[in-house]
Amino acid sequence: MTSLEQLVQRSVNPFDPATFKPGNFWQEAQNPAQEVTAIHQEAVVTVEDLLEQVRCDRISRTLLLAGDSGSGKSYLLGRLKRRLNDRAFFAYIGPWPDSQYLWRHVLRNTVDSLVHAPEGKAESQLLLWLKSLPSLKEHSLLKWVQGERSVFIRELRASFPAGIYNAKEFFGVLYDLTNPDLRPLACDWLRGDDLDEEDLSALRVKASINSEDAAQKILMNFGRISGSTQPIVLCFDNLDNIPKQADGKPDLQALFNVNSTVHNESLNNFVILISIITGTWRQYHSSLQPADKARINCTLTLKGIHLDQAESLWASRLADFHQQAEPKPESAIAPLTRPWLESKFPGGRALPRNVLMLGQQLIKQFKDNGHLGDPPAPQPIDKPPPPPPPRPHAAAVESASFDLLWQKEFQKVRGRLSRISQLSSPELIWRLREALEALQIPGLRTSFLKSPKFSAYSLAHEAPVSTGIIWTEDRNMTSFYHLMRACEKAVNTSNGNGRDSAGKVHRMYLIRAEDLGRPNSKGHQIYRQVFAYANYLHVIPDLLSVHYLETYHALVNAASGGELVVGHTTPTVAMLQEMVRQSGSLNGCPLLHELEVVPEGAPAPPLTEPEAKTTVKSTKPTGSKAPSRGSRPSRSHSPKSPHLDQAKEYILSLMTTQGLMGVQALTENTLNQVSGLSDREVKPLIQQLCQENRLQFVDPNAAYEAQLICLVPE
Repeated sequence: MTSLEQLVQRSVNPFDPATFKPGNFWQEAQNPAQEVTAIHQEAVVTVEDLLEQVRCDRISRTLLLAGDSGSGKSYLLGRLKRRLNDRAFFAYIGPWPDSQYLWRHVLRNTVDSLVHAPEGKAESQLLLWLKSLPSLKEHSLLKWVQGERSVFIRELRASFPAGIYNAKEFFGVLYDLTNPDLRPLACDWLRGDDLDEEDLSALRVKASINSEDAAQKILMNFGRISGSTQPIVLCFDNLDNIPKQADGKPDLQALFNVNSTVHNESLNNFVILISIITGTWRQYHSSLQPADKARINCTLTLKGIHLDQAESLWASRLADFHQQAEPKPESAIAPLTRPWLESKFPGGRALPRNVLMLGQQLIKQFKDNGHLGDPPAPQPIDKPPPPPPPRPHAAAVESASFDLLWQKEFQKVRGRLSRISQLSSPELIWRLREALEALQIPGLRTSFLKSPKFSAYSLAHEAPVSTGIIWTEDRNMTSFYHLMRACEKAVNTSNGNGRDSAGKVHRMYLIRAEDLGRPNSKGHQIYRQVFAYANYLHVIPDLLSVHYLETYHALVNAASGGELVVGHTTPTVAMLQEMVRQSGSLNGCPLLHELEVVPEGAPAPPLTEPEAKTTVKSTKPTGSKAPSRGSRPSRSHSPKSPHLDQAKEYILSLMTTQGLMGVQALTENTLNQVSGLSDREVKPLIQQLCQENRLQFVDPNAAYEAQLICLVPE
């Protein structure tokens, strides 16, 4: 028999702060067993009613979901998706890099969401949507696949005789979704990738969706056709990391322009959910046009939860322990107690995140002392529980907590980002800018290129000299030609040949992994001329670099909205930047080394991907293509497996935050976090750390299942 106390001592704290950070509900797996139905149930019912109205009359509606940071807005979006996905298709729309690309961003995020499969379904939302079209209901999908493309297009055009933009090409691409060989390419076209001529020819389309107007009309097509199936719910979230206007205010007006267009231009069959922090809405809603605010059909404000609901939230996290414990605990929240909630939240209400943070602190206290003791005197208002009294190793605990958070986020990014082109060029340069801001690169500014189309592909800084950076992964060679023309103008300006030398740079980087075109193409010829200068360099990024940038971007999004929890704190973006600099988390990014922006002498941690290769820069290109990933020379590393170094670092970080754990649980957590390891490799690492007097067995003679290990304080 294993008591509850033993289970708590052996296991990772069930109130892991890394699980407090919700996000894209297609990327962050929420545990349905931890859902407390009573929390915000009235909001669920309201959204359900609104969706039913759209299902009945096909008129789009907008709902504003406001709530304090930590009130559960993002979690509620995921809960709505789980509950209503059989009645609507759900799309998650995160913050956008540039407001002049907003419609294309919405389209891209919508298609990216539609390629995910709902829970319990084998096929994606996109294929389920396609199969639910009337023409495909009357005829089996297999019949269409075996039939002719022209018949498919003709049938759909007959079903939708009016209101479909570029109908022949659009329906043709929908047909290509039924072909497994063409499906990825068809999805790329629908999401707005700037495809090359060969890909366009394969899809039998003339051009990519490369303008705001085209993106808006393709979304209108989705809405028009969804009228015969079910609505599409667009969930806008993390709005505290969107572009700023000239006066420094977040560009909410751009979003509400899109929302008004949905209503004014009859983009039907959409439910638009806008999730925003209450303080942000109060501060900036007056700057929005009254006509745009009038397009909000319903406003919901999430409030704090009752203490009974807080108990249920604790119980959901402790349920696994209670199922295993013998004897069974008398209370559903043991070893926690109700008086602690009443003491910390005397008003009878609390924000869900504050309840979880209190649970984390109390479990840590229970593991350290073996009991909780009596709660302190009640606090006057609901606020995050204060951190415990400082201890000699408090800084080490915070640092370890951040390391664990970074590693978990990095693993999630690796799992969902398999190619660089999953991100648009403006998204890539945006993520690079955020990393440079964290590294305190001086003179950082956006829109280095003056071209209206390519300004969002570029940035500049002054470290150590004036430097311009352009990042493009657009496959279309006509677009590449125009980009090279823009670079050529920038070079002429920098060399004093232009009329306006205000934006001149002494060094310029082109970041691109995609093809450079045929040697005799105009774009390639300009490329060879521009990047023949010694200080004008072509850098070929690798996927590992993008994983680093995307990991940091995800943390910035969370910190911007006050949703990030590290140890006992909820850091701001400025605090997050300081944590990144102190931890050196970005030092392992090969691209940042190639751009020479990582602090001099900063050690690069071992690569976390066995197949990762370094980037390559070239001042004298000799071929039409960037070197293939498999042919790139790798950075030299110690012959020792980087996985072992990563595992050792993970074990120390985990033990620093937990203090006491079971050896079996420590081993299992390490194997789950660090890929490519075996049980036989982890056990010697634990023994080694004990020999180094960093860890210590509580009872070396106990059975393996009962063995405890603790951290040796420095």
